[in-house]
Amino acid sequence: MKQIHKILYIFMAIALLFACEEVEREPIVVLGDAAEFVSPSMGASLVFEKLDAEVNTLTFTWSKADFGFQSATTYSLELDYFGNDFADPISLISTSDTSATFTQAELNEEFLEFGLETSKPTELEFRIVASINVDVEMLYSTSINLNVTLFASTFPPIYIIGGCTGGWDPGKAVEVVSTGEAYMYTTIAEFTNDGDINFRFFTAPDWDASLGGHDIFTTYPNDLLEIATADSDPNFNFIGTPGWYELNVNTNTGVLVMTAIDKPVMYVTGDATHGWVWDDPVTELLWTGYKVWEGDVDFTNGNAFRLFPQKDWGPDSYGWDLLVNYNTDYIDVMADHDDPNWQFLAPTGTYHMKVDMRAASVEITE
Repeated sequence: MKQIHKILYIFMAIALLFACEEVEREPIVVLGDAAEFVSPSMGASLVFEKLDAEVNTLTFTWSKADFGFQSATTYSLELDYFGNDFADPISLISTSDTSATFTQAELNEEFLEFGLETSKPTELEFRIVASINVDVEMLYSTSINLNVTLFASTFPPIYIIGGCTGGWDPGKAVEVVSTGEAYMYTTIAEFTNDGDINFRFFTAPDWDASLGGHDIFTTYPNDLLEIATADSDPNFNFIGTPGWYELNVNTNTGVLVMTAIDKPVMYVTGDATHGWVWDDPVTELLWTGYKVWEGDVDFTNGNAFRLFPQKDWGPDSYGWDLLVNYNTDYIDVMADHDDPNWQFLAPTGTYHMKVDMRAASVEITE
């Protein structure tokens, strides 16, 4: 009887030993047909344009993957640089559908974050990865290659050079800044018609960077401009009333609009300068670029000031609340003032001041 008990104990121990061992399961692998792209087609070239990028779309479509049995399938649309063999891909979307639609603006942002350069064709490789769960191997589609050209989210300025806008000197070029929309630029400039009245546009302040004039901008105000027929270059003649004008140009449609405006002014007012008065002489900065003013200012240590774009208290004024970038070695918030005035901290004397409304900055130098 004791012998039978020993045998039973041995069998129980063996059973417990096997029960305690981790049982490794082989994954259930059922390989079937991978999804395949329906559109876009292999080798397509895609050029994204900022104009209407929020409206223009690109749709990827693919066939269903077949794992050999009914299943809830998840599809991931992946991309990588061509030739990288998907060593470091990104996923544009994970979906149960067999299509995905993106605006050009969405794709442009995704591809910029991935590292693509703008205005340069780049070959990318796309694939569809179908998956069910960890027990079933994923299915990979045949990849397709697409050539993609992105638009820049910002655009470099263009320039005006001419006798009527300061002289035929690249150092006196008038900056025409991007509005943030594709092909759209704007500036404010003073035009004269005494002597040389020619001008045209350049992509940089350089003679070798000519953009053009009447050959590019075929729609223009005939009461202000005319074709300079005597010139070998496509210059305009300014024939309007001398003064300040706001320009809006579209390099795609060739439309140039000019609107007469008052001279853009900026005054430095306060007891740190000429006083809290508007009687001449006042301390005025000069327009030197689009929304940029500069000038030499006599400052008094310890006193207050702020900026005014009119010779009056209103409607506008600019202080530390709006122009937030400045060197506190020279100016800082004036304590106990209801208005956003600065206090001048440096020794009394003459300083050069530059106000850049585009950069929300005030720069003061010796």
